[in-house]
Amino acid sequence: MAVLKAFIFLLISSFALAEGRDRLPLSYRSSPKDLYEPPKPTGSVSLLDYVTSRSDLSTLAQVLSESAGFTQAFNTLPTWNFTFFAPSDTAFNHTGQYFNTYTATPKGRWWLGNIIQHHYIPNTQLKISSFSTNFTRFQTGTFLYVGAQVVDDNLILNRAANVVEADIPVTNGLVHIIDRIIDPSTMIFEADIEKTKQSFIAGSCSNPDLPYC
Repeated sequence: MAVLKAFIFLLISSFALAEGRDRLPLSYRSSPKDLYEPPKPTGSVSLLDYVTSRSDLSTLAQVLSESAGFTQAFNTLPTWNFTFFAPSDTAFNHTGQYFNTYTATPKGRWWLGNIIQHHYIPNTQLKISSFSTNFTRFQTGTFLYVGAQVVDDNLILNRAANVVEADIPVTNGLVHIIDRIIDPSTMIFEADIEKTKQSFIAGSCSNPDLPYC
């Protein structure tokens, strides 16, 4: 009996391994057919609705479609407030050849999904009026920080990305269009830099009173 159970276990394991070999390492598994999508109220505008409605966000729309789960997430209406800094086609054109080569790989697509998450701020609608001429920092969905400062009436992120169109309302959120991609590796962390006022992001820190939170 024990031998039979061991044989059945090995047989099932071999099928599972065979199925896993159908995908490249780090590649995304295909979404199941007829995946449930929550209904949206009439007149609502999801992040995906807005992104796909603009021709100058076509590269971002393509990135979302190639990153597992992002299309569904951006098409779902959250119950919380949020802010999203949307990289325009111009922002993606400001990258180099290495960026295009790397993001075409399975690992690169995973990395690019993390990049998009770094542009999303849950639980807070950050209007342009939330920032000032002082250099401050705010936390994103990656739990990392981005620097922000108003210079000559323009909001600049990490001293590189310009907000070219601001305070665009969507359901429960705000969208800002930017002309550079915000790279998490350029995180602004210095503890003495003032924080932009925003709601706490669950999971970002065990105690928001700690200096590194």
